[in-house]
This record gives sequence, structure tokens and C-alpha cells, in this order.
Amino acid sequence: MPSFLSLPLEIRESIIEQVLCDRQTPPSYPSKSDRIDFHDIDYKAWRSSTKIYHEQRSTHCPSNCLPLLLTNRQLHGETQSVLHRGKSKNLPYILDVSVLNEYDLFPTWVSVPSLTNRVHELHTDIRLFGSIIPSEIADRLVGSGGRLGFHWSFYALLERFLRYGPVDEKKDEKKDEKKEKRHPDMTEKKESASFSSNPNFEDRDITIKTLTLDCQSAESVFPSPPEHIEYDTWQGQHFLPIWLYGDNYPRERLEQYRSRPEWLADYLLCEIDGLLKMSYHTASYGKILYERVGTLWIVSPGGKTEVNLAGRLASLRFTSPRDTFGEMLPEERLATFWEWKKETLARREKLGFPVVWPQDPELEGLS
Repeated sequence: MPSFLSLPLEIRESIIEQVLCDRQTPPSYPSKSDRIDFHDIDYKAWRSSTKIYHEQRSTHCPSNCLPLLLTNRQLHGETQSVLHRGKSKNLPYILDVSVLNEYDLFPTWVSVPSLTNRVHELHTDIRLFGSIIPSEIADRLVGSGGRLGFHWSFYALLERFLRYGPVDEKKDEKKDEKKEKRHPDMTEKKESASFSSNPNFEDRDITIKTLTLDCQSAESVFPSPPEHIEYDTWQGQHFLPIWLYGDNYPRERLEQYRSRPEWLADYLLCEIDGLLKMSYHTASYGKILYERVGTLWIVSPGGKTEVNLAGRLASLRFTSPRDTFGEMLPEERLATFWEWKKETLARREKLGFPVVWPQDPELEGLS
């Protein structure tokens, strides 16, 4: 029986291409079995409420090309050759994100052709399972100035990818040593609440030329909400605290229904829009989207919407230090913004992202 390496080169390359395109089957229903919420990095995202249950990779390799690269020198070279030419160069990453009860996220990497810091396309299937989030849980996610809801889990998931890629949890050896020396009566609450910086991680500056968020419903038990319940009802009654209205407010129990994917798409679009405004509170969160995402699409059964990152960046303009980069000293904010804007425009152009060059006089005097 002939070995793989005895096959003609054209056949071997065709097989290699098929391996690179291989897709893992996403879970039929989200489960916490063999999954864990990573606490190994400092997230910009607020992570105190909802959970992200990542895969524990004992059963499969995150990258399709890695086994080929590690087999022998000949296959390593042939795989590299296939990766750097033709359509194989632009194979998409595919991520499945199962959302349970509009609260916890269960991401599964369906296809990672090869590890690269310049991703041509990331297609994310966001599948809704279970019911609309129960009211008593939604109430606990509302603070005095904003929400700690599952939109921050989506941000954390994207943030992790843009900084480190589709990597597994990394252990901080020094922190593990400290835990071993800890008195046995001490609890783990403090450990789980603080997401300390892990020296095993370095920002890989990963970029995505095209990011697609495809919202879908995968729930088969809970019924769809009746027609009279619209997006404003879902958002206003369900995502605002009951104490804002009082106990006598006629609030419908939405958790008896499944959510509509169009609502999630509109909700994510609204939250992303807020970050992209680069305001006093959101600049530190929004800038990475401009810097590392070329084009962003949000898809649902109701349609497909492009978030015009190039146009939004070009239109950004601030004249008061009270309006942007609130984490900086007041006297540094405007200078920081204009330097950042110029650098980000140049960076996007270099990466081949869409760019609209504005006629801002503030940019002309910057070196």
C-alpha cells in the first residue's frame, strides 16, 4: 500500500488543502462539561458577571495546519507552500459562539486553518439557546452608570482574540506557586475576582480584515415571543432594572420565550456604536476596533449591516478634553486623541483596510 509521501505532489497538496479547510462540528447544545472560564489575562472588558466557558483542548488541535507542520520536514515545507499561495492564503477562521439564556457564552473554534497575526476573515456564528434572560438576573446586571451584561462577554472574547489569538488558557507559574503556599483555610474568592497580568502572554497584535457576527436562533423548546413584543419591549422592560419603574410597572415575563436573533444583532450594533464614539468613557475600549478590524458586518435573519469603521474614524473630532480619553490627564487628552487618530489612519492604510482620509487641520501639524 503506497504511503502518503509516495503520492504525486499534486494529490498531496490537494489533500493538504482539504485538511486546512477542515471544520469541527459545533456542540448541539451548550454545556459546561470540559469547559472553563479563563482568568489568565487582564481584560479591558468588565468580567464580573457573565461567564465565557472556553474549550479545554484535550481532544483536538486548535490549528488545522499544526499536525502537518510537525509530522516531518517534507510535509512541513509542502504545507507552508500551500499556505502561502492562492485561496489557501485567505481561508477564513470560523468561530461558533453558543449563548445560553442571554447570559453565558460557549465559544468553539470550528476552523482555524493556520495560526497567523493577519487574519483575512473571521466568521462568527452566534447561536441563541434557551430563553430570554430571567428578569431577576437582568436586574442584577444593571449598575448606576451602565450594564454588566453579556455584551461585555462578546467584547472580552474579541479582545482576547485580537491580543492573543485562539489560544488555550495559560498558567502563571509564579501565581501557581503562591497558591500552593497559601494557608488551606484561605478561600479562592479573591483569586477568581482579580484577573492579574500573566507574563506568559504577549500582545500578538492580531488584525482581522473582515469580521462577521452572524446572529442566529438555535432554540427548539422555548416559543418565539408574540408579535406585540418588539425590540423596544425586550430592551426597555428586560434590560432596565425594576427599581427604575417600581413594583407596579406592568412588566411582561419575557423569560418564557426565546430571543429573536434580530434583537441581539440590533443590541450588539448599539453597543458597538457606543464604543466607536470614542467618548470620555469608551475611548479606551473602542480604539482597538479601529486599529485591528478592517470591516465589520452584523448579520441576522432580518438583514446585513456594515459598521463603517473607515467613515466613523474619519468623522471623529473632539475639541474639549471632557469628551474623550477619560483615563488620561485632562491636559493630555486632546493631544492623545489626535496622535492616535493619525497613527490609526496610517496603520489601517498599511494593513490594507478601508481608509477615509479626513481634512482635519489638527492632523497636519503632527509629525
